[in-house]
Amino acid sequence: MAINDDDLDKLCFLARLALNEGDRAPLKSDLQRMLGFVDSLRDADVGDCAPMAHPHDSDLRRRVDAVSSGDQCDQLTALAPAASAGMFLVPKVIE
Repeated sequence: MAINDDDLDKLCFLARLALNEGDRAPLKSDLQRMLGFVDSLRDADVGDCAPMAHPHDSDLRRRVDAVSSGDQCDQLTALAPAASAGMFLVPKVIE
């Protein structure tokens, strides 16, 4: 699909863009490349894909909810400058 100057002016008006003459040609070229990509999607083979009414209609694969590491509280609090009863102690910031 070719973009003409009228189409570009309408798009700029809708997007509230003010283009100078130097920016018009590159933008026109970019828009034509984007529309060419969208046109190429028409050739995609989607015969085996069932249409969905909503993206959440598909089933998601989920990983097994299993504990991968045990309690590491003692090892982690040992690295802290100050800890007590399994919690990190920090300086008071609000008075």
